[in-house]
Amino acid sequence: MKFGITAGVASLALLGAALPAVTGASRPTAHAAATTVSVRATEFHFKLSKTSVAHGKVTFKIRNAGHLKHDFKIAGKKSKMLNPGRSTSLTVTLRRGRYSYVCTVPGHAAAGMKGRLTVK
Repeated sequence: MKFGITAGVASLALLGAALPAVTGASRPTAHAAATTVSVRATEFHFKLSKTSVAHGKVTFKIRNAGHLKHDFKIAGKKSKMLNPGRSTSLTVTLRRGRYSYVCTVPGHAAAGMKGRLTVK
């Protein structure tokens, strides 16, 4: 009787391993790779390398290519203030939805340093 139970468990394990391939279902991955978005800040504009990203951890690599100080704020997190020519990174975990981003220097967002990022 012990052999029958062991063989049955082994058969179920093999069936379970093959099932996703047969049905077309995919197995969830343990950790999705973090997404990187390059952000170029100038007067008075942000240029993002991607306008849509997958949900999860997103690293924004921000470069101030302008002549004034700028920062980058999204989802309640803000980068440090960047002098012209300087760079920094900001990592944020984002859920699905749309997120506004801005430069928090007074007047900069009103002048155009703002936008929206779609998270799928």
